[in-house]
Amino acid sequence: MIKLGVLCSGRGTDLQSIIDAINSGYLSAEIAVVLTDKPNVGALARAEAAGITNICVDRKNFTNREDFEAELIKHLKGVDLVILAGFMRILSAKFVRRYEGRIMNIHPSLLPAFPGAHAHRDVLAYGAKVSGCTVHFVDEGTDTGAIILQAAVEVKEDDTEETLAARVLEQEHKIYPQAIRLFIDGRLKIVGRKVEIGGGKMKIKRALISVSNKLDVVDFARKLSKCGVEIISTGGTGKAIRAAGIPVTFVSDLTGFPEIMNGRVKTLNPKIHGGILAVRDNPEHVQQMQENGIEPIDLVVVNLYPFKKTIRKPNVTLEDAIENIDIGGPAMIRAAAKNFKFVTVVTNPERYDEIAKLITETGEVPLDVRKSLATEAFAHTADYDAAITKYLAEA
Repeated sequence: MIKLGVLCSGRGTDLQSIIDAINSGYLSAEIAVVLTDKPNVGALARAEAAGITNICVDRKNFTNREDFEAELIKHLKGVDLVILAGFMRILSAKFVRRYEGRIMNIHPSLLPAFPGAHAHRDVLAYGAKVSGCTVHFVDEGTDTGAIILQAAVEVKEDDTEETLAARVLEQEHKIYPQAIRLFIDGRLKIVGRKVEIGGGKMKIKRALISVSNKLDVVDFARKLSKCGVEIISTGGTGKAIRAAGIPVTFVSDLTGFPEIMNGRVKTLNPKIHGGILAVRDNPEHVQQMQENGIEPIDLVVVNLYPFKKTIRKPNVTLEDAIENIDIGGPAMIRAAAKNFKFVTVVTNPERYDEIAKLITETGEVPLDVRKSLATEAFAHTADYDAAITKYLAEA
């Protein structure tokens, strides 16, 4: 868990948005210290209320900036990321270089337009139609660092500095935690003047395995379990995994709802599909997961009822063919493939060894591999649906 050091000068509303994001579980971080350059400001009270170490380093008590910044640095010892949240002091080049690539600021305009301390006033003076806010890395200039995220806000004809500031602030409270989350996930890379947002690391902590073709699935589950991956499963797959002495949680125990209608309904449940489809860097999704007791599912291993094999049998009935049309399987496959940014989907047993090796060595599956697997998954369900379409058209 990374440690944040937050520097403030005023009410601390951006600080509060970060505290709330941590408390909700959206940010896997700890605020080690909140520092202000003025006494008796709202940020100190917010930190105190949250039980966070808070210190006023009053600029008036220092004869020069060097000594003032040395005191800040002393209190930032061990901090992984420095967050400027309404900190109204220009920091020296020496200070910024010390935390290069590890210091962020939020500015109330769409940089590079309207830098400086009076952004809202300048936006209105110039008659801009759109304003907003920008999260950026801090460099040696004033509001010139590489841009991480921005959010736009319409400027209304009757706006005052106060009304515009209030709407911009709402967006600040959304995108600042998002930018910090990107940093925590290792997805930010400064390249020249730009910040590249990569796929990041997606650790495999929880897997759902439900397969018709059980070739090598027990060995795959054993390898995952040895890596500390929690395994969820259904029916026959779960029984086979458990019989091999591998810990497994049945879907029915997870959802609190039994498999019904001869297995027709078992995985079509929000605790399954919410865990697969949740956008992990969307604060609203994270909050809804928590409110509904939904845990993320990082790996989906599914192949489908043997429809093609069934219809090749002599004298197969229409009823038998229909019962071998998989519903829950394609839904899980498509959900995981759609969300490949965060979820790994495996439909082909021939990929088990490759995936197990990646997880064993790194704990994750890289984004390019997740995308490739998602492409395979959509091809798998498309071929399956095509076979059903052809059969029903001719039956």
